[in-house]
Amino acid sequence: MLATMVILAMVITGVIAVSPVVDFGDVRRTVLTHDRLDGVPGSGGEGYSYLATTPGGAPVTWTCEAVIEVEVNPQGAPEGYAELVDSALATVNEASSFTFEVVGETDDRTFLDRGAGPVLLGWADEEEVPDLAGPVAGLGGASYLTGPRGARSVTGTVVIDTDLPRGWFRGMDEEAVLVHELLHVLGLGHTEESGQLMAAQHHGQSELGEGDLAGLAALERHACRP
Repeated sequence: MLATMVILAMVITGVIAVSPVVDFGDVRRTVLTHDRLDGVPGSGGEGYSYLATTPGGAPVTWTCEAVIEVEVNPQGAPEGYAELVDSALATVNEASSFTFEVVGETDDRTFLDRGAGPVLLGWADEEEVPDLAGPVAGLGGASYLTGPRGARSVTGTVVIDTDLPRGWFRGMDEEAVLVHELLHVLGLGHTEESGQLMAAQHHGQSELGEGDLAGLAALERHACRP
């Protein structure tokens, strides 16, 4: 049985005139639900795709070497969740120049339509987050702002399905699911290559593949270009 990972990308679009300061009261928020396929068709490179792109084809991601704050909501979390989260974040941090950093716990359950601020990481079921219905391991995505200088991510969400039994992923543990969703937050979409952790369907991969690493490197190049 193949487990399908589905992402939920929350897109915040706005226009920044002259000042880089964004008034979120004037920002139009739109929630887009991606299907069970790849990221943007034709985007990325061998073994990876981008979750969202600008009109010019550049991937939407965070600023260069960004420190991305994360708040954890422990409601519904498995035993040992703190170590689980720390290990998943460490895996992503070691593989990229972006840095996820837990800044505390929260009772916030606003998984959708988030404004700028820390990424919210938590656990929920399909009653609370309908897009977790069916064989969905978790959801992940980033919110971003667009302006004259392009697009930049400003917040995000990772939510893991509490209804799935532990070990449901045939050798793919919950840490691998967390890493998969965190890479969505950074800007990677699904790939058709089964040997990658970012494959839409799980085929036993539990570690980052060459395509995953190439995708992270590509995001870094775009984020840090002059």
